[in-house]
Amino acid sequence: MNYAQRTQAVLRKMEQENADWFFVTNPFNVRYLSGFTGSHGVLLIHPERRFILTDGRYSEQVQREVTEYEAVIQGNRQEIEAIRDTVGDLSSDRVWIESENCTVARLEELHATVPARAYVGQKNVVEALRAVKEEAEIEAIRQALRVAEQAFEKALGFIREGITERELAHFLEDEMWKGGAAKESFDSLILFGPNSSLCHGKPSDRRLKRGEVVLMDFGCVIDGYCSDITRTVFLGDPGDSFKSLYQCVYQANARAAEAIRPGITGVQGDEFARDVIRQAGHADLFVHGLGHGVGLEIHEAPRLSPLYDKEIQAGNVVTIEPGVYIPGSGGIRIEDMAVVREDGCEVLNQTSKEMIVL
Repeated sequence: MNYAQRTQAVLRKMEQENADWFFVTNPFNVRYLSGFTGSHGVLLIHPERRFILTDGRYSEQVQREVTEYEAVIQGNRQEIEAIRDTVGDLSSDRVWIESENCTVARLEELHATVPARAYVGQKNVVEALRAVKEEAEIEAIRQALRVAEQAFEKALGFIREGITERELAHFLEDEMWKGGAAKESFDSLILFGPNSSLCHGKPSDRRLKRGEVVLMDFGCVIDGYCSDITRTVFLGDPGDSFKSLYQCVYQANARAAEAIRPGITGVQGDEFARDVIRQAGHADLFVHGLGHGVGLEIHEAPRLSPLYDKEIQAGNVVTIEPGVYIPGSGGIRIEDMAVVREDGCEVLNQTSKEMIVL
């Protein structure tokens, strides 16, 4: 990962808008800019000086992981005191802070302890950089996805009548850990039968019956990067209605993957899939956006959604996850991960999306 290049991109943005300092506190942004993986770190970025402030737990780790920033150990000082001692007099400086990661109490503390000419809240400075992935990031995501897909392939042999949602969730997660995952990307959503109509329902002790939907939405983290996959299978014949719903969602997924490319908006990307579902008469059953960006966090920019009118860029990694949900009956979702390339969309998944009846 090119941390120096990433930091230079932030410095160019600061120069354009006359910012003297940038205090980066979002842990994912700290990692993106510096490589630091500890749970507590603050970047203090200046055109001529760059520091990473952390505490004694990470005094050795920060030296191993970070080369582009000078390490400052908090020691017995309060964090705000350590910041003051590091940056000095800011009375003439304009300081950026991450507004979505700074509480009112934190801002008041800064004003009182480290007075500046101005503290200016900023949004999406680092997140906008993170949205366009480097090839090394894409490779980490690809590996995380492959570990998840291998777990899915093994789960097909574990699914049987009488198992619980929680048992299948545990099986999938255990297989991902065996495959090298550092952790799950999010709490696995494993839902059977009528429960599968709950888009983000939690696994329960409900037991699987023949003829039911098995919806599995899960993922894992490799080298800090997340994967996210949903596959829906059936234990026994689900009947013509669910078979038809499955084909509708399958076609919506394929249509979006074929059409997404740089320059379209998130609204347009969503519409490629939504139109297929609308034409099949199920418009009211597709109750979420088509997808979201994935990277260091499971939900990042951009979005494929009726609410996201910004353009999609080459290098974005997004999910493509159309779904239909019938309350009290069941739901179907098929989710892939894809890289937006200059000439279209590269789907990263290797597992088949063809309907599986076990």
